[in-house]
Amino acid sequence: MYISDILRMLLKVSAKASQIATIIRKEKPLVELLVEEKRGLEKNNRFFQDFKTLADVLIQETVRHYISEKIPNIGNSIYGEESNKFTNSLGDCVVVTICHTCEETQLLLQKVLNGNTEAARLLAEAVHSTTEDVPSLDDYDLHVDIDTNDCGIWIDPIDSTGQYIKGETGEKDDYGMVVDGLQCVAILIGMFQKSTGKSILGVAVQPFAEFNPQTNSWISQTLWGVCYKDIKQTSLKSVDEVLHREVKRAVLSNSESEHVQDVLRTKFQLVFASGAGYKILATILGLANAYVLSHRSIYRWDCCAGHAILLALGGGIISYKHALEMARKSSTPITKEDLDQLQVNYVSTGGAITSRRCSISDGTESLPGIVAYLTVSDVLLILDLLKNI
Repeated sequence: MYISDILRMLLKVSAKASQIATIIRKEKPLVELLVEEKRGLEKNNRFFQDFKTLADVLIQETVRHYISEKIPNIGNSIYGEESNKFTNSLGDCVVVTICHTCEETQLLLQKVLNGNTEAARLLAEAVHSTTEDVPSLDDYDLHVDIDTNDCGIWIDPIDSTGQYIKGETGEKDDYGMVVDGLQCVAILIGMFQKSTGKSILGVAVQPFAEFNPQTNSWISQTLWGVCYKDIKQTSLKSVDEVLHREVKRAVLSNSESEHVQDVLRTKFQLVFASGAGYKILATILGLANAYVLSHRSIYRWDCCAGHAILLALGGGIISYKHALEMARKSSTPITKEDLDQLQVNYVSTGGAITSRRCSISDGTESLPGIVAYLTVSDVLLILDLLKNI
């Protein structure tokens, strides 16, 4: 199958996923269910699982269903964050799947939502809607065949769910980055090669990238990248602005250690933002030179899509722990070849992924910190700064 055909398919399903996320935030019955879940003890006790998880699962299962339909042999190699099993207040276990018709999907969702017909109808219609409005690939040479039997998919259906629930609009800084808000929400679909564990194709959508006050609606943004064999192509054209920027910026989590912050601050302006996926996207877009995370709080579904885009741009995502170990032990400077060996791998330890749906509660292995970067010079500077802490 050609890479171009796979990419076009992922662009279509990511557009559908973005539409579902937007509808949930737009339609009053669905927003009310979503917001109910942040009220703690005041939440609606009809639901054993929160509605935000259903929103995640519905997008995840829509993506899985669509990809499996188009590429049947990849169906058992699609991995995501959420389990698709729900228990309603009557004790009934409902497995969320996408049915053949809108009516069947609605009836299934009504069981999860304890008979909420209106909410189930809106969700089912979003799942079964059609969209052909995807970016053109006519200007790209992506007619290279790939063995889909050797491919797997990581999905993060709604990255930055906390910001998604709050539904607020973030304020941009001088570079265009936000600290929090709906702009931090992302839908991430990454393809990796099983035999190598390398990320080879990524699609990332920000459903709420820009608010249009004239239409009172959000404008989405879609980014993609391919890094496979000799192909390195992306929807982004240039990183020249970042290469020539006088002030280097590193984006971090608010939970990042003070020690790491102090060391990085000697050479970088530090900025903080919500969402692992958004921080990777901020690096891709040149809003920051790098994203540094020193502790275990990130997973493969957070990284796979953005990783392929960064690789296509000449950057990457490396293991924080293993990179610092190499930097400390090596008597010579780290090379680009070393960085190639340090890239995050998307096949779990031991060479296999044991569960099709890898939730955190299932014990999915987190990554030992990462450094996402746009240029080799920036990541080498970061490792040189941090290797002595």
